[in-house]
Parts: sequence; C-alpha cells; structure tokens
Amino acid sequence: MTRIPTLCHIFACIAVLAAHATAAAGAPAAAPAAVAAGAPTAADNIHRLPTDVTPTFQAIRLTLDAAQPNYTGSVRVELRVAKTTPSIQFHAQEMTLDKVVLRGKNGTVTLKPTSGEDGFVTAAAPSPIAAGEYTLEIGFSNEFDRRSTSLYRMETGGEWYAFSQFEAVDARLAFPCWDEPSFKFPYQMTLIVPQAHQAISNTPIESETSAKGMKTVVFRRTKPLPSYLLAVATGPLEYVPVPGTSIPTRVVTVKGQTEWAGAAVQITPPILAALEKYFGSRYPYEKLDLIGVPEYTYGAMENPGAITYSDRLLLFDPKTMSVRERRLLATITAHEIAHMWFGDVVTMKWWDDLWLNESFAEWMGNKITAEVYPDLQVEIAQLEGAQRAMNFDALLSTRAMRQPVVSMGNPLQAADALAYQKGEVMIGMFEQWMGPEVFRRGVLAYLKKYEWGNADASDLWSSLSEAAGQDLSGPMSTFLDQPGVPLVEADILEDGRIRLSQRRFLNYGSEAPAPQSWSIPVRFEYFDGTKVRTKSVMLSDAEMTVATDGGSAPVWVHPKAGESGYYRWYVDSTNLQRLADVAPKLLTPRERVGYLGNLDALLSAGVIQGDDYLRLVAGFAQDPRTEVIGVLPGALGGIQVQFITPDLEGSFAAYVRRVLGPGLKRIGLDRTPGEDEAVSLVRPRLIGWLADEGKDETLLAHAEQLARSFIADRSSVDPSLIGVALSLSAIRGDASLFNTYRARFEAATVPTDRQPFLSALGSFRDPKLREEALSYVLTGPLRPHEMGVIPLTMKARIEYQDQVFDWMTRNYAAIASKIPPVYAPYMVRYASGCSEPRMEKAKAFFVEPAHSPPGTSIELARVAESINDCVGLRERQGQGVARYLTQVAEAR
Repeated sequence: MTRIPTLCHIFACIAVLAAHATAAAGAPAAAPAAVAAGAPTAADNIHRLPTDVTPTFQAIRLTLDAAQPNYTGSVRVELRVAKTTPSIQFHAQEMTLDKVVLRGKNGTVTLKPTSGEDGFVTAAAPSPIAAGEYTLEIGFSNEFDRRSTSLYRMETGGEWYAFSQFEAVDARLAFPCWDEPSFKFPYQMTLIVPQAHQAISNTPIESETSAKGMKTVVFRRTKPLPSYLLAVATGPLEYVPVPGTSIPTRVVTVKGQTEWAGAAVQITPPILAALEKYFGSRYPYEKLDLIGVPEYTYGAMENPGAITYSDRLLLFDPKTMSVRERRLLATITAHEIAHMWFGDVVTMKWWDDLWLNESFAEWMGNKITAEVYPDLQVEIAQLEGAQRAMNFDALLSTRAMRQPVVSMGNPLQAADALAYQKGEVMIGMFEQWMGPEVFRRGVLAYLKKYEWGNADASDLWSSLSEAAGQDLSGPMSTFLDQPGVPLVEADILEDGRIRLSQRRFLNYGSEAPAPQSWSIPVRFEYFDGTKVRTKSVMLSDAEMTVATDGGSAPVWVHPKAGESGYYRWYVDSTNLQRLADVAPKLLTPRERVGYLGNLDALLSAGVIQGDDYLRLVAGFAQDPRTEVIGVLPGALGGIQVQFITPDLEGSFAAYVRRVLGPGLKRIGLDRTPGEDEAVSLVRPRLIGWLADEGKDETLLAHAEQLARSFIADRSSVDPSLIGVALSLSAIRGDASLFNTYRARFEAATVPTDRQPFLSALGSFRDPKLREEALSYVLTGPLRPHEMGVIPLTMKARIEYQDQVFDWMTRNYAAIASKIPPVYAPYMVRYASGCSEPRMEKAKAFFVEPAHSPPGTSIELARVAESINDCVGLRERQGQGVARYLTQVAEAR
C-alpha cells in the first residue's frame, strides 16, 4: 500500500501513509437462521480466530449492480477441523447472514450464528463437530459502502462502479471470511454483474456466461492469499494494453479515461523488468491490471494481479503532466509491484509486521525507480521523507516501529512515517553495512523459504544473518523495538583521533524515561587537509574512539557520510561552520540536503541558536546545485510556523527574497529546452514562496497571468507550474475567479485537474470567499478522500488556523460522516500549529466520546507535544530570530 503525504491524504498519514461455526457430523438440521452481523465496537484486546478450524479454500460469489445500494452473495469454504469443537468462528460484520450450513461426510447441519466484537461470528452447532474435512456455506445480503472502504460503490460521469479496499480488516465488511493475514489459502471469485459492466478480480477470467441482462464472470483460482489482498472492480470499465511485459498487463479506467493511460503504459515495463531482475524470478502472478479509481482512500494498494490506484496518481494528460507527477507514478508503481514478492508471495503473520511490508516496498520501490529513472531525483525526495520520519521520532509521544497490535480499532494508524520512511532508511543502512549483493542473497533466501506462506521479521533477520555470516537481528532490533532516533556526536581529539558518542535525540526540554542505545552502522568522513577520507564503524556502546589515517588532527569531521543511516548528528559550532563553508566543493548534494535537514533538528533540540540557524541557511542561497536550492523553502517553513508573527512578516519577506531569490534568478521563470528535470521540480517551490511569503508583486502578477493562460488553454503553461499558479492567483482573487475555479473543479474530466482547483479554492484570502470555501466542503460534490483539501490548504496560513479549527468543531459530525473512517482520528491535526489556547480547546473537544474514535488519543498526544515544542522554541529563540530578520531587512 502507498500512502501519499498530500493534502487530500493528510488525514491518513504524517510527511506523507498510514494499517489494518458449527455442528457435529450426523446432527439433525436446525431451522434456517437470519442474523444481522454486529456493528464495530471498541475493544481493548484483539479477538483472534482460533486455528483448530482452518480454511483451505474459499469460493466467493457476489451479485453486484453498483447502481443499487445493496448486493447479495454467498461463500463456500472448505475447512479442516483439527479437533472436536462446538462451533465454527469467522468474520462477518454489518451484514445479514441468511443461512450458515455445514456439510460433512456424515450429513448436513445448519449452524446458529451469534455476532461479537470486531465482526467476530460464532456459528454454533446443535452438537459437537468432530475432527475432519467440511464445507461451510453461507448466504448473505449487504449494503455497499459509500466512503471508499471495503466493497463500495461510487458514481462518476453518470455511471456507477464498485471497487474494493480491504486492508487492513475491511474484507469482513464485504463478505464472510477469515480476515487475518495468517489465514492464507486459494480463493475463487465469481461476480454476477449487469451485461454492460466489466468485472475484474485478482486472476484472469476462467469463464463468462450471460442470462437475463446479467453476466456471470468466473475467475481462476488464486494463489494462496490473505483476505486483505482480494480485489473487486466492476462497472463500464475500459482497458489499455501495456506491451513489453512478461505477463498480460493492462491499465484499467472508468469510462472515457483511457486517453490518460499513456504515461503508465510507458513507465511500467522497465520497472517490472528491473524488479524481476532483482528478485531473480518472473512476476509471480498470471496478469497485472493497474486500476485507476476515482474515489480512493490511499495512494495505491498491492492486490496481486489487480493494483488499485487513486486515479490522479495513475492517469495523466500528457499536456499537463509534471515531472513531480511522473516521479510519483514511477515510485508508486515500483512500490506496489515490489509488494507482489514482498508481502504477497510472502505475507506477514500478523499486523505487528505491517511496518516490514511497507518499509521494504518503499526501499525497493525507490531503489528501482532511481535505477531506471535517475533523472527523477528520487534520492532527494527519499531524503526529505527520512527527515520527516526523524522529526516524528524526536517526540516523546513517538512509538517503537515494531510493537504488538492489541486493538483492531485503527490498525493502519501504524502505517505512518515510521513504517515507511524510517523503515526504508533502516533497511538501506543495513544493506550498505552488509553489502548490496550479500543483502540481496539474504532477501532471496527468505522469499524462497517462505514462498506462498507467512513469515515475520525474525525470519527475515535470520536469512540476512545467514547470508552475512553474522548476527543482524540484535543490531536491527535496536531500531525496531525501542522508540526514538539516535544522535551521533563526533569530536576531533587533540591526538587526531575521532570520538563518536550516542544518545537519544529529543526536542528541547524533553527527557527520555530511561537511557537508550543503538547499534548504529556509522559511516563518517573527515578532511585531513589534503583529501576527504571515509570510515565505517558499528557504534554499539555509549562512545568509541576511532583512529584516523592521517598524521595530524582532521580539519573537520562529518558524522554521516553520504547522508545514509537513520540517526541525527552533531559537531561543535566551529566544525558546523566549516562544513557549511566547504559544502559546495567537498560535500555531495545529498549531504548538503542532509545538512540542512539536520540543522533544523538541531534548532528544535536547542543545540544551536535561531539566528545562527538563519545565517547558516542563508549561506546556501548561492549553492550551484538545483536540488539543494530546492530544499531551502522547507528549511524556511519551520521558521515561518514557529516565529513569524504579523509584525515580522515584512522582515521575513526580505529574508525569503535573500535566500531564495538567487536560485530562481539562476534557473529562470520559464522552462527551457533540454532543461534538467531537477529544475522543473524546484521552480514551483521557489515561485510559490517568493510570490507569497516573499511578497514579490512581480512574481505574483506572473502567476496570475499563468493562471489566466491555463484557464484559456490547458496546454499553454509548463505543467510543473499549474498548481502553484492557480493557488497564487487566488490570493488577490475575487468572487468571479472563485466561481470559475469551482466550475472548473466540478467539470474536470482529467483526474489530476481536481486537486489543483480544489486547493486553489482553499487559497483565497477574501474573508467571505474563505467562508464560502469551507461551506463548499460540506455542500459541494467532493469525494470522501477530498474533504480535507480546502480546510488544510487554508490552515497552512497561520492567521486562518483558528477559523479552520472552529469550523471543524462546529461541523465535526457532518465531516466524520463523509470521510473514510480511517481518517477520523487525524481530525485532531486541525489543532496543530503553535497555539496553546487552540490546543486546550482541542483537548476539551476530543475528550468527548462522540469525538474520539479509536486512535484519537494517540494523535492528540502527538499534536499536543508538537505544539508545546513550538511554543517553547518561540519563547527561547524568538527575540534572536526577530533581531536577525530585522537586520536583514534593514541591510537591503
């Protein structure tokens, strides 16, 4: 699964994602039973299905007409009963079970189902069920979901469709099943749909027949799968073949959107080929469909043979597709196809290891994309993600990456920046330590040993340790089983040696409850006066001293060579300045990007002063590499939130122009023929910041002109500038422009047009138009996953944060009824920022049971700690930052 940290997915992720009967043989038959399977309830402890009754095969038959609110179905499950039992237990939630019949060699009995928590159904037999082989048959009726969850229906372009999203525990909301990942066995899906509709599942079609305006589509048996990986798509779907792959491959769209499939058709074959080469085997399933879904909670989902995508991440108009969008398409596709081996062929035993699924796919997807499409600057985006994960891990309210899942309330809450970015960096760190080929051998041995079965993290560590010839489970567990991120400090000693020490990195004022240490593969570099030298060590103790190769003390040391590894780093102020001075010549662009991200963390930790931070950042304004210039707006973003009050806006604008102006002047306002892709990724960031926070009237007018050109002719504007031009044009926009953007949003046929116009509606500054935009969230034709775009765009302006928070509290019930349920706990983030009074209101609001779905308390603690850190930083460093900014403004 891919979680995208954009505004329309912000509820579900953090810098960026976000996870998931019976009778004895020969007993007399009882009367047929009809029972409504229970609604979800909060549970402190997980109800796990027993393993003495295990399915070996399940046939699912669904009659689906997406134009209707309800559907019917039946399942037939082949069971193995290991010992005598009074009942059969399975999952079925919020549906009506019409019959539950058990057939064995000694006859047939009807079971009596009783619903429990978390969709747990106990189907009791009239007398004990003996050990043996049985077939369980269940008929049921159900309602389609309407919030992009489980088996849901949606309408677009006057046509109705049904799609599925079952991870983590939503298959049980669609049909009776064994909805736990350790129950992994073959399925066979049969879909009965209107004659005019197409039907898709995980496997190719085995047979198709028609009668009375409906057609019955029988799909081939699947390989062994857990229930959360099953897939369903029906409706007037259209197909575009993808040539050049080892198996039949298609892009699937809703009616009328096939013309936007070209980029996916082009980008998929080389990614698939590169993954097959890495894994040393052909793609493991019979076909591959890439399905663009207009209403979708996440970025994409790795259903074997039927990957589902949010359509705006799969389907693009070639006239308006930006480099950033091409990078997203490539990395998401590589991530999801990597899951086919790691997660699908070999599946986690339980949700404790969801992090491993996502960490590996994130690492593998980015690795393959960087190899196949080096021009897309994947490594820089990856590094920015790692910085977000370490910021998250600097909070006391963070969590251990691997921990028991003890509630089914919101299992995908663990699919956060730690599961994706921290895990990705950790895997890359140990791959580098072992050596890429040794690491690969360990991965392939793991996949071969557990093929078509289940495994956990310890199984992978065992295979890696065997390949490496040394224990890796111990060092890896230090990053998995305790919260936080380590800080590595490097000191140059008088005798020329370098002392490395470690402790937990925390924001200022926080204290770890107990001492912590990690086994850290540290790769550091130092300058001996003539050349830069690199060394690698395993830092497992509180400190260690390392001899250098030169005869004299190094001039400087950089504790994180190549910016690889999951740790923060610190050197004294003199060394820090020297690194900044030599950065353009002696540090790689990746290391310079890492330097800036680490510098921001040191400010939050109270290690450096606010004015020193601003001065060091400004020193990178003339950096010759575009990718370094591109992260400078991010370096200013924290400063804006933490320190910039209305009286400092003018001074801050001068500083923004000083830091970002040279970079934009060098790359220019317009794309040039043959321009490096990195420039197109950076230009919109610079224009957006300089026109808005930098108060550059000329740039703002330029953006307004671009927006007018785009409205007149979609192909007239550099694709990378469309979003920023629309949003900037709203700053001085009037009601007429607001109405134009609203109309264009509602009329959009290209999936990628919806969010830019929706974001622009949240960017108007006129008070009446802001109120109208917020009202439109609840009254307009927004899809469930789009509900956060306008308010969270508006909330990016500090002066509007209270307005947006108050709007949310007034309309909480209405919002919660429309958004996907997994988004609900993240509504706490409307309180985020740097305001203690707003946080106090949030605590009072979210403590009420009606406002506290499972997972809310976790998010509340994180937001409260972040606000406390922000307020403390402003109190400590505010005056120094104000003096520095005033001096910058006066000097120009």
